[in-house]
Amino acid sequence: MHISVSNTEWPEITLRHPDFEGKKQDRKPDTEVLRLKTKILDHYSGSILTHLRPSHCFRSDLFGRFVFHSPRLDWIREDGITEREEKLLRLFFQELLDELKGNLVWDPELFFLCSAFLLCEDRIRDYQELVYSFGEDLKEAKEGRRLLYFIDAIQESESFLKEGLERKEKIAYNHKLQGLSQEEQNELFDLVISSQEPDLAGLAYFYFKDKKEGIRNIKVLDVSIARRIEEFSRTEADFFLDQYSLRHTILDRFFLVKKCKPRDFVFEWISEEKKKNGREELKETLRDSIQEGSDDSLFERYKILKEQGMSYTLRPFELLVLWNSTLAGELDSEMISVRSQTPGSYLTQRAIAVQEFKDRKFETFRERLVLTGRFQYSPEMVYLKAISLLETGPVEEGVQLMESLVHKFPQSDFLRLVLDRYKGKS
Repeated sequence: MHISVSNTEWPEITLRHPDFEGKKQDRKPDTEVLRLKTKILDHYSGSILTHLRPSHCFRSDLFGRFVFHSPRLDWIREDGITEREEKLLRLFFQELLDELKGNLVWDPELFFLCSAFLLCEDRIRDYQELVYSFGEDLKEAKEGRRLLYFIDAIQESESFLKEGLERKEKIAYNHKLQGLSQEEQNELFDLVISSQEPDLAGLAYFYFKDKKEGIRNIKVLDVSIARRIEEFSRTEADFFLDQYSLRHTILDRFFLVKKCKPRDFVFEWISEEKKKNGREELKETLRDSIQEGSDDSLFERYKILKEQGMSYTLRPFELLVLWNSTLAGELDSEMISVRSQTPGSYLTQRAIAVQEFKDRKFETFRERLVLTGRFQYSPEMVYLKAISLLETGPVEEGVQLMESLVHKFPQSDFLRLVLDRYKGKS
């Protein structure tokens, strides 16, 4: 305790705790702070600095987490602020932030002003310091603390999570606390699709990524996320693109790739898709070898393609002939490496499907057909699908497919015999 006595007639005694000097002073903004605040408001009122709220500055990612997201990263240019005004503005704000350090202030307008500036500038560490320059019970500062909590910058506290949460914050809090119930998940889906809570699109994706059927399914969310793909990180975009490719047509995938990838990547992607679709030109030497051996047997062509690691490009009936020959074991061994080297190729998936048909895994064969792209509609694959249905059912569907083949190839006595045989059984 320190006692100071004045020389006046009535001594003035001041009690002061030794640690008082190191603590923040709870006070109203001083003259300098007010002067800087007034200057900023005079010059920049109406800009984003006066209406950006902390709750606008976080979004959910595709993995169920929340990340910082400023809705206006290029805010200075968007608000038409000149280069000179920008320098002046940054100077004012830096002075203002320096003045606030070490003090405890209770000015909502001042908080929102400084908060908006730091959030637009993506200065989260400085923002954390700013939040603690304002009173804990200040409603506006609680919003800032909630933002920091959602992006995992500070720990949970009832002081700012107990009341006053907006709808987006309530959903985010319930998710972090215990996960969303099915009813809450459905509400989240509807809010995202109706564009009422677009910042929670990633969270909806997290909950519905495996829902392929029903009104609320992943394909509906895919459209919403694809529209805003630029807002997601590179890791998220790559993950989303991989998943999107399993569910959508090549045209939809092309437009998404074009939107989120550089031009060089797009050309590479197109080339890769040509490979998958079997439309890539064969190398000159390989084409010559095959053409020279065109009159030779299937076994000779298989030998040439095998040397190039391309035996999986043989047609389905040709593969079945090889699997019914002395080369069956050799082809089985080669298919093991093909599965690992070109898993995304439609031609590879077709060869695997034919192998499953050969092994009489008919249900697995039919499930794989969708992965073969346009090849599932080729006459040979339609024939194999028809046989698989005639063997395991539904027989009626198999008969219909076989009848369509007979209609397409009316001169084929073989197809008619197969159709009559199964019709007789049913």
